[in-house]
Amino acid sequence: MATAPMLMSSVYQGSRGAVSVMGMARSMSTPPSSLGRGTWMRNTFPSMFSRSLTPNSLSTAMPPSLSSSTPSLVGSNCAQQTRGFASKKHKRVIALSKGFRGRAKNCFRVAIRRLEKSWQYAYRDRKVKKREFRKLWIQRVNAGVRQHGVSYSRFIEMQGKSGVTLDRKILSGLAMYEPFSFKAVVDVVQKMSVTAGAGK
Repeated sequence: MATAPMLMSSVYQGSRGAVSVMGMARSMSTPPSSLGRGTWMRNTFPSMFSRSLTPNSLSTAMPPSLSSSTPSLVGSNCAQQTRGFASKKHKRVIALSKGFRGRAKNCFRVAIRRLEKSWQYAYRDRKVKKREFRKLWIQRVNAGVRQHGVSYSRFIEMQGKSGVTLDRKILSGLAMYEPFSFKAVVDVVQKMSVTAGAGK
């Protein structure tokens, strides 16, 4: 125990240089055989073991300047901070991209590209939707009039001469859900087209 102060004094005086530093480190790191390592550490460095660092005493173990400015992280439920968006435009883009796959629903850089592409698809498919429904109505009307011995093209020709102004959407609905009403329409179209042809 007496070698440490002697070596420290020799280091401070500069008489032994680096050899004294090595000797001091070797002597302090090797505990005497009669003492255990824990007892030797407590006797050599009493300031380290003067106060037990429990969660309640962490704030008192720190200096006053640090304990007043540093928030206590022990025992508190610190929720992870979520970064907000930079502008209203970002918030609007993320709101419009709700339901997209992957990062396209929560990352602005990816979401703005996917959103613009979705607007392109929507612009195109608003027109495609009208075409597809027109084809569907034609198929239904064709199936309905062929049950009465008339083709679709012949029925449309007779309808133009008869003056019956029912569009394909209404005719397809009648052909599917009101077959008797649709038969009455076909009979009227045939009769009025013949009358119109005879009048000419």
